[in-house]
Amino acid sequence: MVKIEHLSKKYNDNVVLDDINFEIKKGDVVGVIGPSGTGKSTLLRCVNHLEIPESGIIHIEGKAIDITRRRGKELRYLQQHTGMVFQRFYLFEKKTALENVMEGLIVVRKMSREEAKKAAMQELANVGMASWANHYPKHLSGGQQQRVALARAIAMKPDLLLLDEPTSALDPELVGEVLDVIRKVAEEGYTMLLVSHEMNFVRHVANRVIFLDKGHIVEDGTPKEVFENPKNERTREFFRKMHMMNQPEYVI
Repeated sequence: MVKIEHLSKKYNDNVVLDDINFEIKKGDVVGVIGPSGTGKSTLLRCVNHLEIPESGIIHIEGKAIDITRRRGKELRYLQQHTGMVFQRFYLFEKKTALENVMEGLIVVRKMSREEAKKAAMQELANVGMASWANHYPKHLSGGQQQRVALARAIAMKPDLLLLDEPTSALDPELVGEVLDVIRKVAEEGYTMLLVSHEMNFVRHVANRVIFLDKGHIVEDGTPKEVFENPKNERTREFFRKMHMMNQPEYVI
């Protein structure tokens, strides 16, 4: 189980996350939704210690970690037990797809090259990229690069997988292939915290949905509860606007 306590983050006088508290059970896929600028990506970046918050404790696999610290073995433990997939792919341009997936296994997990290669090839196969293992990122489409990034994160066998708008940088025709891989990963039992603007996908892949607004959790429930019967007026307003945006401006 992962537990997040009293997580707060601000930039100057702008409070982005205001005393966030919630738990994630093992195997949960938690979708995080809400309007732009409400702290969704910041939440993930604080959990993975890419941003340093003003306050916050994360409990993961029985360890309590103060994420306001800038260094320490507890923070290394946190980063070793979480994996993150970003909006952009952040692959090493001068390494092949296989080498990108092997890198963390060798450097962090201390595997031999042969062990790392075997594990990396398995994960590339799982995301449908085995035949592209020896290709460099510049020879891969955006969807293919994101699938390699997913393989890289999953290869580390994280206790918590963080996905920050993993399809937002993709051309619309490539979104489906990445969402299919994420759905497959979810079905394998990974614990996931997923930020996405793909509402229909969140609705079908998550077993729990959190709605963030102005740095607060204003809704937390099953997809059916949040999407079909939200309790908070701010959530209802958000979905009304989403519905209006999906409608044609006029009909002939």
